[in-house]
Amino acid sequence: MAELWNSRFAIPEFAFSGYCFFRKARSIWAISDSELPHLSYEAIGMRIMNCKDRPWKPTTCALQIFGRHATKNVMHLQSEPARIFLEGKSQEVDPAIAGDCESGYVVVFYRGDVLGCGLYSHGKLVSQIPKERRLAGRKVKISHDLG
Repeated sequence: MAELWNSRFAIPEFAFSGYCFFRKARSIWAISDSELPHLSYEAIGMRIMNCKDRPWKPTTCALQIFGRHATKNVMHLQSEPARIFLEGKSQEVDPAIAGDCESGYVVVFYRGDVLGCGLYSHGKLVSQIPKERRLAGRKVKISHDLG
């Protein structure tokens, strides 16, 4: 698992130390690397990847934990584009912001913090923020005053 995230996002493998990974149905899950009792579990840990399509999609939660280590396929947005992203909308991205991003999933940042997963292709960024976490319908202003 660490190798996959390292190849796409250049997240160093040490970022995943202390975790075990397992696949259940169409998801990859991470749990702390600790001794668990031998019981039957319906769900345990944190879902980190959706495996139903190719390429596998990292979850927003997982990127908010591991994505801070990413140095490849990352986008750093300013206030207005960050708000659009958090509303779950698609937007054209300035080539300077896209930098060396390859087509596919990217880690989206605002002011040094990971917002989540975006899908980038041909100058367009499509937000992958889950519907229940979007800002749509809320009156939230993202500004430089937020700390």
